[in-house]
Amino acid sequence: FGSRSFRVKLLALPRTSLQHLGNGRMLASRFLRSAKMVVGISIKDMEGSKAAVLKAIDLAHKDTKVVAYHIPKLVPEMMLSSLSDPSDLSEDTFLALTNAPSKAGENLQKQMKEAADARMKSIGKEVHIEYKVSNAASDIKAGLRDVIQTEKADFVVLGPGIGGNGSVPPYAVSRLNGVTICIVRDHLE
Repeated sequence: FGSRSFRVKLLALPRTSLQHLGNGRMLASRFLRSAKMVVGISIKDMEGSKAAVLKAIDLAHKDTKVVAYHIPKLVPEMMLSSLSDPSDLSEDTFLALTNAPSKAGENLQKQMKEAADARMKSIGKEVHIEYKVSNAASDIKAGLRDVIQTEKADFVVLGPGIGGNGSVPPYAVSRLNGVTICIVRDHLE
C-alpha cells in the first residue's frame, strides 16, 4: 500500500524532476546537506545513545552540524528532604549533590565521543560533533523540546530507551512538530 501510493506520486512528477532526484541515498544526502542534527544521549540507555550517535555519523553529510545533547534530570527533592536539616550541608556537599547529573553527563559524553571517534576512523569519515549537557530538567521531554527549539534542529536522532521501550521516543514522534525524527533500533534483537 505505502510503496504503491509513493510510486503513483512520483509518477505524477515531470520526467525532468525524477531525473534530478536520483536514487534514495542521493535524495537523503540532499536533505541532510547543511542541516542541523540533534542526537539525544542518556545515561539510562547507554546502548541506545551509542547507536543514535553512530547512526547520526552514518547519516551526516560533511556540512551537517551534529550536536549530541544530554539532558540531566534534576536531583530528586527526596534526597534533600530526607536530610534532617539541609541547611547543615556544607557548601561542597550541596554542590556535589546538585552537580552530580552534570558530572555524569560529562562521563557519558566521553564514552559517546570514544565510540564516535572509533566509528569515524573505521569508515574514513570526519563529522564534527559538538557535545553538550543542558541544564537539569524535571521533565526530560520538555527539556528535549526546548533543546530542539534552541538549536533550531532539522533532524533528531534518539535511541529507543531501555530495552526498546522508552517513553521519550513515542513522545518525540507524536509531539515534536517541525522536525524529522529518527529512532534507532538497529542494535535491538
